[in-house]
Amino acid sequence: MEWITRLIEGTQLFFVSLNQTWLQRALFAAVLIGILSSLIGVFVILRGYVFMGEAIAHSAFAGAALALVIGVDPLVVILIFGLISAISIGAVNEKKVMRDEVIIGVFFSFTMALAIFFIGLLPSYSTNVESILFGRVLLITKLNFDLLIIFTIIIVGMILLLEKEFYMITFDSELAQAMGIPVKIMDYVFLIMVALAIDVSLNAIGALLVFAFLVTPAAAAYQWTYRLEKMMALSVIIGVFSSVGGLFLSFVFDLPSGATMVMLVTTIFFVSFALSPKRKAGTLECPTCKEAFELEPHSPKESGIITEPHVHADGRIILLSDKEKIPLPSDYPLLPENEQTPDNNKKEKQRRA
Repeated sequence: MEWITRLIEGTQLFFVSLNQTWLQRALFAAVLIGILSSLIGVFVILRGYVFMGEAIAHSAFAGAALALVIGVDPLVVILIFGLISAISIGAVNEKKVMRDEVIIGVFFSFTMALAIFFIGLLPSYSTNVESILFGRVLLITKLNFDLLIIFTIIIVGMILLLEKEFYMITFDSELAQAMGIPVKIMDYVFLIMVALAIDVSLNAIGALLVFAFLVTPAAAAYQWTYRLEKMMALSVIIGVFSSVGGLFLSFVFDLPSGATMVMLVTTIFFVSFALSPKRKAGTLECPTCKEAFELEPHSPKESGIITEPHVHADGRIILLSDKEKIPLPSDYPLLPENEQTPDNNKKEKQRRA
C-alpha cells in the first residue's frame, strides 16, 4: 500500500535527518513542550482553570497578530500579552466583581476579536499568520527554543518545589489559608506559569491548538487515577509521547505538526476514557488519601501530606479535630476502622447529640 511505502521511506529520512540541527532542535522542543504543558496541565484540570487558560491562550494570539502588524518579534509581544492577561484574570478572580465565567467569557471574545482585527490590518496575507495559527515546530526559532528551555526549567522546578502548596490549594484553599499558605499570591504565580507555558509553546503548536495540548494529556491521565503524583507522571508520559509522535508523523506524512500532536493526544484521551477503571461500577478512589475504596463515605486514612485523621464532605477535607465545628451527616464515619469500637462509637454519638 502507498501509505506503508511512504511510512518506511519517511522513517528512513527522519532518522537520516537527525544529524541536522533544525530537526534536533525541533525534537528537543517537542520533548520540552510535552513535559511543560502536561505537567502544568494537571493543576489546570484539578483547579478548574480550563476556561481561564483558554482566555490566556487567545490573548497570546492577539499579541502575535499585533507583532506582525508592527513588525517586531512575535514572541516578545506574545509574552507581554500573556503576562498581562494572567495578572488581569487573577485580579478579576480575586475581586469577585462578577461571576468568573462572565468576565472571562467577555475577555475571551475580546482577545479573539482583537487578534482578527490585527490580522485584518496586514497589507497582505503572510505565511507567518498560518504559522502562528497552526504552529510549525520544525521551524521553531533559536530564541523561542532558548526561552523554552529556560521557562521549562523554571516552571517544572517551581511545580516540584511548591507541589505541597499547590496540592493543598487545589483540594482545599480555605484549609491552605489556615495553614499559612499565601493562597492569593500562589494563584497569581500559577496563572503566570500557565501564561508562560502557553507563550513559549504557541509557535510550535499554534494559537488555535496550544491550550488543547495543555489540558488533554492531563485529562487523559486523570482517567486512570486520582493520585496527584501518579497523575503527573502519566500526564508527562502521554504529553511527551504525543508531542514526539506527532512530530514524527507530521514529518513522515507532511502534515501540520501542531494539529498532528493534538490529534494524537486526543486519540489517547478517548482510549483512556473508554478503558478507564473509573468507568467500572462500584469502584471509587479517594483523590486525597492514597487508598482505594469500594464505597463512599469511607473511613479516614493517612495521606502523603495530611497526616491527621480526616474525612471528606462537600468536596472539602475536614480534620477530626474540627468535626464539632462543621455539621456532618449522622451516619458519616468519623473514626478509622481500627478505632471504631462500640465505646468510641457511643462517645461520638454523644458528642453529636
